[in-house]
Amino acid sequence: MFFGFSALYSFIIIIGIFVVSYWLLPKKFSWLSFLITTYLLAVLAFRFEPNIDDDLSRYFSTLDYLRNGGKAALDHAIEMHWNSWHIYRVCGWYFYGISKLSNNHYLPAITIFIVYGLMFMIIHRLSKHYNASKFDTFLGSMFFISTYWYYDLASGIRNGLAFAVVFACAYFHLLERRGIPFCIVGYVLACLTHSAAIMPVVLVIVTAVTLNNSGKFMNFLLVFGIIGGGAGIQFLSNVFPNSDFMQSIAGRAERNAIEDTLYTDTLYLTNIATVAVCAVIFFYFSYYIINRVLTADFKFYYKYLSILMYFVVGSVYTSLIFMRFARWIVPIIGAIIIIVGRTAQEDEISDKGEAFLKYYAPINARARFFLKPVVLAVTVAYIGVHFWYLCAGSSLNWIHF
Repeated sequence: MFFGFSALYSFIIIIGIFVVSYWLLPKKFSWLSFLITTYLLAVLAFRFEPNIDDDLSRYFSTLDYLRNGGKAALDHAIEMHWNSWHIYRVCGWYFYGISKLSNNHYLPAITIFIVYGLMFMIIHRLSKHYNASKFDTFLGSMFFISTYWYYDLASGIRNGLAFAVVFACAYFHLLERRGIPFCIVGYVLACLTHSAAIMPVVLVIVTAVTLNNSGKFMNFLLVFGIIGGGAGIQFLSNVFPNSDFMQSIAGRAERNAIEDTLYTDTLYLTNIATVAVCAVIFFYFSYYIINRVLTADFKFYYKYLSILMYFVVGSVYTSLIFMRFARWIVPIIGAIIIIVGRTAQEDEISDKGEAFLKYYAPINARARFFLKPVVLAVTVAYIGVHFWYLCAGSSLNWIHF
């Protein structure tokens, strides 16, 4: 037991601790609530037991094998293509390093600490950079917490970890413009950890190549090219059925791979709903971000976020790719857009005044102003609904001590 409660209730209590500590602490110490939450979520991951058919059970057996066999066991696993380690060798070394620890449960615990730590760090630094209000930061944080798939990360390990490393590197590379050599190393390591990292890295390259090509025709090609690219990956996997690398990117090397069709089960529709809500939020706040925040430091990053959203929409029929992006990328994109977009909106209201925006502004500006409480209500409602689903209908229900 954890605090005397079941695993599921422990997760809910940890989120409650985040809410209470966030509002009790002064704004300048809000980072402490993120750190406490990350640590407690990692402790929870250390304590729970995987189900027999979870990937984590298989990974625990792999750790036992590596612990008993040492470096020779790692070499054998790579030679035998375990977990595609002949391609993604960094993942093998990650498992081998954790096998040196005394307990297999360090694998999900360390992974949770790294991933949630990186995502919360981005939220905190972005909020501080744009001087976002405490409420806007909280709203973005709760969108991330409620739509991010905790148990799938703790059980699946590899793809969520790879996504988080790429996204954190893209933040420092494209927005803060610091530690770029380390970011490049991070991209390479992530791509050698899991195939999930390859497409986000490719989209970083697309962002860099097309940044200064802002003509309407180029934007048209970019949007439809990226959307088509999401579906094109599955086509290429059919053309090259014997390529381990292409099959891995397409997700068909996974044991639970599914065909390229639009699924209508609750699990998949929930991911579609999250993408749809994030797209609405993205579209609504795009005016404020483009007109008030899109300075040189944010231009790169905003375009990257836009390209990621185009790709997610285009991959809706490529089921496994779509679910990976919907679970590991879309929640943090939504959090970022909420924080930055609402901050930019408040700045415009402060500059122009509510009376002007209500009665004298152009009709588009008035519509955006009157839609503000509607968008807020939709955001809050979806946070609540998805958190309920996370606890009542998602894989989190499988968690147990």
